[in-house]
Amino acid sequence: MNELITRLAVITVCVIVLAAAVIFIIAGINSDGGSSPDIGDISESFFSEDDGEVLPADVSVTVSDPQTEASSASAVKTGSETAPGGSADTLDSEDTSVSRTIITSRVRKEYDSNSVYIDMENVLQLPELPVGCEITALTILLRHCGFDADKTDLAKNYLPQSWGNPRYEDGKTYKDSFFDYFIGDPFSRGYGCFASAIEKAANSYIADHGGGFTVKNISGSHPDVLYDYLAEDVPVLCWATDGMIEPEYYETWYDNETGEQLDWYLNEHCFVLAGFNMNADIVTLNDPMKGIIDYNINRFETRYDQMYRQAIVIIPEDGHAYSKASGTSETQAAETKSPETETVTETGTETEIEPGTENASDTDISSETAADGGWIWDDSGELEDAEELGD
Repeated sequence: MNELITRLAVITVCVIVLAAAVIFIIAGINSDGGSSPDIGDISESFFSEDDGEVLPADVSVTVSDPQTEASSASAVKTGSETAPGGSADTLDSEDTSVSRTIITSRVRKEYDSNSVYIDMENVLQLPELPVGCEITALTILLRHCGFDADKTDLAKNYLPQSWGNPRYEDGKTYKDSFFDYFIGDPFSRGYGCFASAIEKAANSYIADHGGGFTVKNISGSHPDVLYDYLAEDVPVLCWATDGMIEPEYYETWYDNETGEQLDWYLNEHCFVLAGFNMNADIVTLNDPMKGIIDYNINRFETRYDQMYRQAIVIIPEDGHAYSKASGTSETQAAETKSPETETVTETGTETEIEPGTENASDTDISSETAADGGWIWDDSGELEDAEELGD
């Protein structure tokens, strides 16, 4: 019996020693072969700055869209009409100057019953009003009515302005409404405003300068209503986005007066709708940032809808008319006029714009499109078919 116990003990010890030897051998192989590196090795390898290093196949890399990146990187509303978060000087320090043709006036060579264009003076918001597209668009419209309107005078003396008057209640932020006030300062930075604020500015200015015109807030109107006004030689001040790019949600607060929820989106922009061509599927805008420019009609209608369908018209009363100096719609006149040009200052660089010139970095203009004096930009600044541009 004792001999049996002794043998079992010896066998047990041998098994333990053998198991230990196997574990030791396996551990040695892993150490030499590098089959299971530690976490520190993975981290150091993944963030290596060696340009020749290839990331593992199972690593997902997300590349931001350049336009979204540009609008998000700076929350300064500077022509692209974004929301606040810095000074207008922020962009001035960057070398982002571009050469761009800005057409400030034109009359189409050809037109028909499906095409309307109202020629009027263009006014650019820069450099005085980097975020003042709304009041500059009103300046364009008032000058078309024959008033000697000045954009800076309108911005200082007529535009309802507020920094929001924020307060906090029950975990919610309350501010003044951007429908009723320009939130910020059009001379520096701010969110912007919508139709009611511009309606107030227009009514006050017209009352101070002799009257004769009625301001109508037609916000909520279907796009066809805007085209009906154009067909009656009435241009429309309206809202969409800068360059017709997708609006980007930025902030929510609640109206100080009504408690209504207000959602603000980046890239809000205001201009005067000056024409349309149904055969070519384009609208023509008198833009305070880009001059006279065409966009795909479907893209415009989508952005107009996303910006709460905001629109205003100014209609002559009995005995008054739009200024003849501002031009007439193309359904009334077939004259051909060479484009006027503007000298534009961008990020501190003054660039003289010449008629008929263009830069490949902004847009590719086909000979057919350039011949009638207009072009269509897509989000990337390149010309595309109307069907491709529609949302």
